[in-house]
Amino acid sequence: MTDLTPPVTSADGYGVTPDGFVLKGIDRIIADQQARARAMFGSDVDLTSGSALRKVLDAAAVQVHELWRALENQYYANFLTTAQGDSLDLLGADLGQARQPLWATGEVTLTGSGIRPARVLVLPEGTVVRTTPAPHTSLRTTAATTLTADAPSATVGVRAVDRGPGGNLAAGQALELEPAWARLHLNFDSATVQVANRAPISGGDLLETDDVYRARLLGVPRTLWTQDAVLARILEVPGVRDTAVFDPLGGVDASRGVFNTYLFGQHAFTTGRRTGSPYFFDIVVAVEPGWPWRQDEGDIPAVYDKVLDVVRQWRPVSVFPDIRQANQVDVGIRATLVVQPGHDPNAIRGAILSAVHAGVDRLRLGRAVLHSDLVLTVRSIAGVVDVQNLRLRRGAPLFAEVGFGGAVFGGAVELSVGENLTLAADEIAYFDLDSPLIDLQVASP
Repeated sequence: MTDLTPPVTSADGYGVTPDGFVLKGIDRIIADQQARARAMFGSDVDLTSGSALRKVLDAAAVQVHELWRALENQYYANFLTTAQGDSLDLLGADLGQARQPLWATGEVTLTGSGIRPARVLVLPEGTVVRTTPAPHTSLRTTAATTLTADAPSATVGVRAVDRGPGGNLAAGQALELEPAWARLHLNFDSATVQVANRAPISGGDLLETDDVYRARLLGVPRTLWTQDAVLARILEVPGVRDTAVFDPLGGVDASRGVFNTYLFGQHAFTTGRRTGSPYFFDIVVAVEPGWPWRQDEGDIPAVYDKVLDVVRQWRPVSVFPDIRQANQVDVGIRATLVVQPGHDPNAIRGAILSAVHAGVDRLRLGRAVLHSDLVLTVRSIAGVVDVQNLRLRRGAPLFAEVGFGGAVFGGAVELSVGENLTLAADEIAYFDLDSPLIDLQVASP
């Protein structure tokens, strides 16, 4: 005498309803079964906990409840926001987006030799390391590293350039700094740096989690050519930190010299593009540290070439992109910290720099660095009593042939206390842990 009521009906408020799938609880299932037993065998039927009929009904209720749970999972497996596991993979296949593998990660040891006593070797975040024998497997460091004559060795985290199991490396591989990248970005004079991985580089055989995969599927545009569609494709290119499309026919560009000069009562503000006539637009791309923009800057895939290939596949006929690199603006801070007695000032300083680096790294193109955000970040570090006279510093942006009305070129400037560091639409903030623009003084309360 199991509950055979079709779960898809919602007359009793359970199953598929306008508010979603309402699961029937095991207590309600048992109550319904006991009511049917009384209707069939009489109201005086023995349904106490020790009766044989009650034991049969309870065992059947467990199976019915499992059926309801399976039907609930099947119902929610049809929607991106609630699907999990294999069901989410099937929905992604319908959108043409497979679940992506992760990047292999691990650590390498950098050891310098021939370093002069007063010399400091700085290997920035994104330093490219590769295996010596071909075919090469390339890795990028995830943090900046300094080597000196007194401390010639350091361990730093690395992440594979390419996704998937191809980035996995066994311990003790023959590694080296990527020669082309090192010639362009490093200046060690007569010093040399050896690279070794004492532990395996692993994790490339894992796949992205449901939450990450779901967020990517929810952001897939449903049209072939819009700004959002092309942006979503470019953001998936390895090495792209952020991107923006400047489309003169897709919206009002207030920075253009002709803006606000039209006589709206006499002329049309803008005209449509004739079919077949060339149409140009600009794509600004911010690159992650260490990734080459052009192919001659290293042997790992250049960001410009990858972005160009993606846009070519998605652009309509006679629509041509002008792909440009964004201006990277170095950000620094100067402040006086009041630290509680007993706390290590160097540890607090390192924690502050790491927190500020993570916050600035999340900023997108054109987003200002807010003074209030940095104050809250510094005060959230354990051991910090107060932060005084915090000032933002702005380094000279890297010239990248972009000029959409705002890039400032020249020397570094220090802003006033409380002033935000504003950026142009073609600029993106970058905070280097070893930047000379950082000046943090520690004082006791």
